[in-house]
Amino acid sequence: MPFFDPIESGFYASCLENLLADIRLGPVLTDGLVELGAGTGIPMVEALRRQESTVAVRGFELDERSQRVAASVVEKSGLANYQVVHGDFFDGAHAGNERCAVANPPYLPAPGDAPELWGGDTGAEISRRVLSEGFETVLLLVSSISDPVGLLAHARAAGYRVSDWMARPIVFGAFTRDSQVSRRVGELARDGHAFFTPETYVIAGVTWVAGPAGPDDIEALTQVLTAGHASAIGGAAA
Repeated sequence: MPFFDPIESGFYASCLENLLADIRLGPVLTDGLVELGAGTGIPMVEALRRQESTVAVRGFELDERSQRVAASVVEKSGLANYQVVHGDFFDGAHAGNERCAVANPPYLPAPGDAPELWGGDTGAEISRRVLSEGFETVLLLVSSISDPVGLLAHARAAGYRVSDWMARPIVFGAFTRDSQVSRRVGELARDGHAFFTPETYVIAGVTWVAGPAGPDDIEALTQVLTAGHASAIGGAAA
């Protein structure tokens, strides 16, 4: 089965819903959305239903079994504007006309027992790749344990500004408490690249738009993502 956490997936759905409701993005959304890692397909289905949106969405899912699950969820939903295909986002994302990319990308900084959730050495490598693809608008879930400051700097260097965001705490669960993952998170914290309390970290749904014109809410977002100062999961705060 694909990864599904009801709290994180529900939060992702809310972020997608806000994106679909943002009238400022209307001209971009008319060309549809392209999604990295559809997973179960449930978050996008929920967002499209709540907004009664007709925006066309192409979701990519690298895992074949997960793609079948997502396709079944979409079929049962009756939505005709959401398609989940088996394939690599980075191979097929630019085959369509979409100008907006969305994802709840893998962000664990070590593979542990769930390599499909591994986001590279800092946990932010896949997110960086999405931000380097040249889309006009990008919505990503960003984790405070996965070099958030470096990721925000990468986005700014790529020509993006923070247009909108929302955040919530997440309690460390089985995957983040995995010995390999928690050890790597501790290393990142000691190097100033991961921020958390002993029991929780923060995820933020961040919408970036390309171009310097308009407000950039990066400072407030950075404060939220770097508020935790523990040095180890389950350990004392510094």
